Parts: sequence; C-alpha cells; structure tokens
Amino acid sequence: MPALSSGAAPAVAGPCMGAPAADGTTYAESRQFVDTQAWWMPDIDQANNSTTNTGHTHMGACIPERETISSGNLTVNVRVVLHDNPGKADYVAMVFKTSDSEKTVQKCYLRAAAADFTCPGPSGTGKGDFTCTGTCERWLTFSHPISAFKHSGIQEVRFRGFVPEPDGKVMRTNFNWQVDIQNGKSVSDVSRDPFLRGKAWYTHAGYCEASVHAVPLPDSPVSGIWTPLVGLDTHVDGLPATHSFMAIDPDFHAVPSNPGSVLWDAAGPYGADPSGSAPVSIDTRTLANGVHKLHLRTSCRDNKLGSTNSGVTVIPFTVAN
Repeated sequence: MPALSSGAAPAVAGPCMGAPAADGTTYAESRQFVDTQAWWMPDIDQANNSTTNTGHTHMGACIPERETISSGNLTVNVRVVLHDNPGKADYVAMVFKTSDSEKTVQKCYLRAAAADFTCPGPSGTGKGDFTCTGTCERWLTFSHPISAFKHSGIQEVRFRGFVPEPDGKVMRTNFNWQVDIQNGKSVSDVSRDPFLRGKAWYTHAGYCEASVHAVPLPDSPVSGIWTPLVGLDTHVDGLPATHSFMAIDPDFHAVPSNPGSVLWDAAGPYGADPSGSAPVSIDTRTLANGVHKLHLRTSCRDNKLGSTNSGVTVIPFTVAN
C-alpha cells in the first residue's frame, strides 16, 4: 500500500502498531490497529444450534486515534473478518460525528469478488454478497475529506458493519473513536462518550460494549505497571452485562482455544464508578518486550433468544522494560 499523507502534525510517522501483514502502509501519523468484534454465541448452559450460534464478526482498522489531521482526506483501511458466521455480510458505513451532527459519509459494500483495499458498490440486489465458510477476511478502504466535519477539534469517527443472518436476525459491529480535526471551522469537541468503544449489536439483544477510557492510546512503549482505564458494560439500550473478561494475547481461534494471560473473568460488568470505568493493573514486567494485545470482552445474555451477545475491543500496546 502507498504511504498516506493526511496529517500535518504527526506524533510519529511510520507503520501502524499491531497491524496485520496485509496493511503495510506507512502512515503520516501514529496509528494503532484496533480490532472490534461482535459475538453471538450461547453461554455454557444455553443450547448450541444454528440460531443461537452465528459466530463472530471482526471489524478492525489502523486508526489515528486522537492524532491531528489538518488537510486532505481521512483515509482508513478497515478489515472485516467472518469467523464461523453463516450470514451474508452487507456493508460498512463510515460516520462523522460532531457535537451537534451525525452523518454517514461513505458506504463500502462487502463483495465476494471485489479486490481488497477498494470501496465496492452494492451487488445487483442493492446489498453486499460476502459469505464465508470457516474464517475469511476482506479489506475496505474509506477516504473522505475532513471538510465534511462540521467543526474542528476532537471529533468522532464511527464504523458500522452489518451482517444479516439466515434466520432474519442481524449482527452489527460498531467501532467509535476520536480524532483531532483541524479544518478551519469553529472548534467544538464531541462530548458524548468521547472514548474508544467497540459495540456488538444483535436483533432483540441491543448493544453490548467494551470500551477504553484511557485516551489517547499509548504511542510509545509502556513499562512497569500499566493501568489503563477500561469499561465493560451494557450500552444504553442493551440487555444487562452478565459477564466481563480481560486477557493479554488470547487466541480464541486456536485449537484448542488459548485464553492468554487472564486479568479478569467474572460475572457482571467491570467499571462501576460514575464514569463507568475502572483501572486494570497490567504488570508489563511479566511480558516479553514487543507488541502485545489487550482483549476486552463484555457479554450480555439474552434469555429470550437463548444466546449471548458479546462486544469485544482489542488494543495493541508495546512493552519495553
């Protein structure tokens, strides 16, 4: 991929921290590959069948979280992964959110025959047509002028992905993050939940959210005891959070599944103070130097549909002790 040059005041230009090999872009500002996921899978005591288990959808991107973009387009490569998901993926929308407006500025459809790192239009049916057996991925490239933001200052970008399932239900992935836009317009920072959030939505279950309140994400290495603020809870119109989980470097696609170094695994939400967040203590001295991933997962049980909706956010961090 060619270098992108959309920022005038980068913190550190270079490759994206934690990026998959497919995205070898050299960016003009610091970026981290953040992965958000939606899971619709039964709890241990819920029946496992084709309607209670529609697997995972991942939606991740190298984002310039809290970095300054002052000219040109905001360009982001988005990876969509289906894992054991029988649905037919439709599209991903990029939304620009300000303090007083919200607008979908671009839609890229998930097409079976489209080239990666493009923004395909819909199929003849007006929808996407990407299906998968096992694990499959597609890359979409979004690019839109920053002049489309109504204001300067800390603005929000949202990616929303839609996967209709065979039984008529819909799985959605939702990825909210902030960027410092300097486009010459009036300054008005976004103020509603201005932190990094990964939200899963499923028909009837609503939203279940895993969020990182410690913003910005660390561009430089961490050492010693690192205590980011996180929140694992339901969203405003979702079912109650019934379980919360945090781990370092898990691999749930491995056989057998690898839970990683578990930091928290308990019933209910995590982060009960008025802000909805709490610190998690990570002793980086127990980790090898290099890039690691912090996996955050909130589960919201749906007793009516007999399964569990889980929202996941995975952030990279670099250890140097």
